[in-house]
Amino acid sequence: MKIPSSNDPTKVVPAPASTQGPDNSKMTPMGTVNTNDMPTNSSAITKNEPAMPLLNPNLAPTVEVPTEISEAELQLVSSLAKLQKMEAMIHELRTLLPDRLLDPLVPIVNPGAMAGRAVPKSPQMLYDQLSDAARGGVAEVTEFQNMWRSADMKAMWENIEAEIKRNGGRMLQPTGVWDRNYEAVLDDLMKREEAKKELQRQTQEEQDRAQIQATEGGWQAIVDGFVQKADGSAVRVVPSRNEATIAVVLIKAGMTFRVQMVGGAGENPVPDWKVEMGSVPGSHLSKVEAAVAECVNSRARKWDLAHLLDMISAYAGIKQTPCVKCNKMTDNAANLPTIRQQKQQLDSQPPIWEACHPTCV
Repeated sequence: MKIPSSNDPTKVVPAPASTQGPDNSKMTPMGTVNTNDMPTNSSAITKNEPAMPLLNPNLAPTVEVPTEISEAELQLVSSLAKLQKMEAMIHELRTLLPDRLLDPLVPIVNPGAMAGRAVPKSPQMLYDQLSDAARGGVAEVTEFQNMWRSADMKAMWENIEAEIKRNGGRMLQPTGVWDRNYEAVLDDLMKREEAKKELQRQTQEEQDRAQIQATEGGWQAIVDGFVQKADGSAVRVVPSRNEATIAVVLIKAGMTFRVQMVGGAGENPVPDWKVEMGSVPGSHLSKVEAAVAECVNSRARKWDLAHLLDMISAYAGIKQTPCVKCNKMTDNAANLPTIRQQKQQLDSQPPIWEACHPTCV
């Protein structure tokens, strides 16, 4: 994505004119704002400069973006979207005094300007209205302060300053107005990235399915491989009379998983698999078993038997494994961490399953 110079009419990614970080007291085109020590009262926002338009109305709100998007380009657009949002907040803050903070007084001092609006019936009602307006104004200023002083804003300024340096010191926003709606641009970029990731996921899934289909020995070979690497003292695979069913017993956890092929053998070269709890069909399930079965059957790769067996074995230490989110064995409702989420690992490394409470996810 090209960063335009001030003489380039085809601007793709303009940005605010200031090159200063959060310690500077000016940020063009937003007007003069003391960012070093923003007071907490609403009187700090004044109309010492006329508000400038957020967007150039003659230009389109979005911009064409390349098919391949680099991380640096995505960060730049994200930074510009944050700056644009902050400028909108500043324009809104400029209306606090005298307009919005003193708005409850308008029906009293200028009844003709507010036709149909009733005058407060009592001093207490007027006081309540003024108090609500003041609290709302202070909350807006506080929100702006927190955003301006946040770590994200500091990182954003570093990103913008790096882009200006790479652009030969020329400002990224030479026109004084926003030429693009960067929130819309960012949304478009994120959608493209999501579509790209989904395509990659589908491609990988097709490759994995083809690999399973080509496995010599079929799903039985996958089960045999799992048995060989499993800890026999904690996990045991019990043969079943039904060739399309596998019983996996977690000895220490005291749980039995009946893994069943959906549709039966021979109907699908890469069939889906579902799980039922208990040693026999119709067994009464405990609260923990029901929660575990719900989690296992909600997995995405229902056709991946090896993935399922690894997930089941992750419950072997369910009574000793705390939640990775809260680091506790039970939540406020005395529930064990029955959720298992796979942590991303390199292809050469075995999967890692993290335990979580349903209330912590």
